[in-house]
Amino acid sequence: MKNNRYTWIAVLCLFVAHGSLLAQQPDFSGTWVLNLQKSKLEHQKEGFTGSLFIIKQKGDCLRLTRYHFFGKKKNKLRFKMRADGKTRKIKLLFRGKLEKQDNTLKSTLWRKHFLNVVQYKFGIDQNEFIADEVYTGYPQDHHNIWVFDRQ
Repeated sequence: MKNNRYTWIAVLCLFVAHGSLLAQQPDFSGTWVLNLQKSKLEHQKEGFTGSLFIIKQKGDCLRLTRYHFFGKKKNKLRFKMRADGKTRKIKLLFRGKLEKQDNTLKSTLWRKHFLNVVQYKFGIDQNEFIADEVYTGYPQDHHNIWVFDRQ
């Protein structure tokens, strides 16, 4: 009877450990360079030559610095979000939230006549990062799949 109890305790511990591993979110921290050949961009501004993401992730906090390059010029955007699903002001212009979902992070930013939803996930391995973006607003609606390689 005692052995049976220990077996059940061991099974329960394995089950709990497995569940906690599944609940962990991937860490997307790193410097990511856009791979234009793998990406599928329905809309990009004239003169666009590339992009770089710098992500710093600590627990539920995600800091993203994004550079879009237009020849020698660059456009920088930086923001911070917490992956707790709560709506907050982002960059004083937007409302936004970041949610954990099955090994991805879902970022939603909005304001009047503007909605940008991005699913962040790894690609074929942890050296490929994908930002699957659905944008509704000015200048045109689009669905871009940005594929980045770890630098």
